Amino acid sequence: MEVFLAFTAVERIESAARAGARAAGTQQLTGAEETARTALPGWLDDATITSGTNDSDGYFVEVSHPLPIVFSSVDLNLTLTRRVDMPNV
Repeated sequence: MEVFLAFTAVERIESAARAGARAAGTQQLTGAEETARTALPGWLDDATITSGTNDSDGYFVEVSHPLPIVFSSVDLNLTLTRRVDMPNV
């Protein structure tokens, strides 16, 4: 169950970062973080989302969330982070 939840969280975080980066690519940074937040499921609502410009005059969206743990018998202080860069088109 733990592994399934972790892989699902990674996939959802990646998808949200991608959605936010696409929004940044078409609208610049307007709405990029909100688009990423909307793409997340409710159980990842407390994710940290940042956006900005990257070194190639494009944009990035980064989504981070602590690893969701169902059974707290092991103290894993891991954070899942995905960043997607989008060129300025």
